[in-house]
Amino acid sequence: MTPEPVRAVTRAAAILDMFTLETPVLSLTEISRGIGLNKSTTHRLLATLEHLDLLEVDSATRRYRLGLKLFRLGSVVLKSMELVAQAEPLLKRLVEQTEETAFLIVPEKNETLCLKRVDGCHSVRALFLETGKRLPYNAGAGPRALLAHLPEEDWDRVVVHHVQRMTHHSLVTREELARDKAEVHRLGYSLSREDVSLHACAVGAPVREREGRVVAAVSVSGIVQRFSPAQIPLLVAAVVQAAEELSRRLGFVPLGGNRLGGSPPDPDERAAGVG
Repeated sequence: MTPEPVRAVTRAAAILDMFTLETPVLSLTEISRGIGLNKSTTHRLLATLEHLDLLEVDSATRRYRLGLKLFRLGSVVLKSMELVAQAEPLLKRLVEQTEETAFLIVPEKNETLCLKRVDGCHSVRALFLETGKRLPYNAGAGPRALLAHLPEEDWDRVVVHHVQRMTHHSLVTREELARDKAEVHRLGYSLSREDVSLHACAVGAPVREREGRVVAAVSVSGIVQRFSPAQIPLLVAAVVQAAEELSRRLGFVPLGGNRLGGSPPDPDERAAGVG
């Protein structure tokens, strides 16, 4: 005998089913009308789904979208997303160019989430981050590229309440992270040296969507020995190129032909590494 469905769960599922590729963002009114419930009841359901990270709400527009937690519920959801679909061939090309492991990382509230990893060609790899796993914003090249482009209010909240010291190289103070933010904006990329895992380095660059908002970061990671001063400029160029191409595929057109994250990269300035 099939058990009777739980009404609250059924209603929550009905809300999630309303989000499609054609309608990825919905208002409270649209959701309330779509599931046939009053706004008060609908709002309580939405608040619960938001608390569970199944929905996110835009603080400016008060419109809802699916939460990134759903990415971890199955590869079908993961592969269906435009960002991953557009990024995957670029990550594979990045691995071919650098032989290092490539990542696609996105912001998720107070942490960052790895949406995709493509393994490098070396037998010795720095595999501290798997698809579906999270990192704090203050550690790693991809996360720090994202942190540098958070809105000021979000940046303040993360820096005050959500940093994590993963190694003795991690940047954790407000002053350290403010300097890193300025440097990422100036250079257009981030360089991580042993701040997530000892003996591991990474290069990351921001990815922008149509309106110019940073929505992801592309990065490559490997062991320290392969991130030499001679090699870093080549890695930076490849990562920045991949990030720019993914941004173009998402509809971003830089004004005046400027690069995505600041001045044209000068890798020699950071070849010695930071944090």
